[in-house]
Amino acid sequence: MNAIIAFLILFIVGVGIGVGAYYYKEREQKKTYKLIEMEIIENLKELKPYVAPDEDKEYTKEFDLVEIALSYDIEDIIVVNDEGLVIATTLKDAEEVGATASGIFEYIKKMCGNVKKVVIYKDDSYLYIYPLNLYGENLYVIIESKISLDVIEEKEIMKKITGVLKKYFSAIKTIEQEIPEEGILAV
Repeated sequence: MNAIIAFLILFIVGVGIGVGAYYYKEREQKKTYKLIEMEIIENLKELKPYVAPDEDKEYTKEFDLVEIALSYDIEDIIVVNDEGLVIATTLKDAEEVGATASGIFEYIKKMCGNVKKVVIYKDDSYLYIYPLNLYGENLYVIIESKISLDVIEEKEIMKKITGVLKKYFSAIKTIEQEIPEEGILAV
């Protein structure tokens, strides 16, 4: 009887140690993955200014749209409002390109009517201009790529860009909620 009790106690302790070791190993593995992921992100931030180097372009330090650009071999992503003002971009000086592209889209829309996108082929690269309505704001997404994008890639890219833009607009919505309307005093 004592041998059975000793065996059960040792079995339970062994199982406890095994389960504890397993969970400890899993937790350490998750920490390692998180550290590797953060290191990759930091390396991509450092690498970004050197990707697809062009003497006329200087890249921004933000990482949100760059991840999308790198994953789909896109050179530039620019998001502008209907006035041509830059909302988000992978380029540092994108004001002129954004304003010009939104003007081109509006001109073609006047000429052709209901336009879903505009694709321009120039100097061995493609310039895609997409209209986007987000939170009541009319936006234009301008994508420059050396390769032609297929419809599935376009939809995936636009979905990811919309996700990034929702982060920008959620901060604006929070600020608007905190600011009282004109004429109403906050006490």
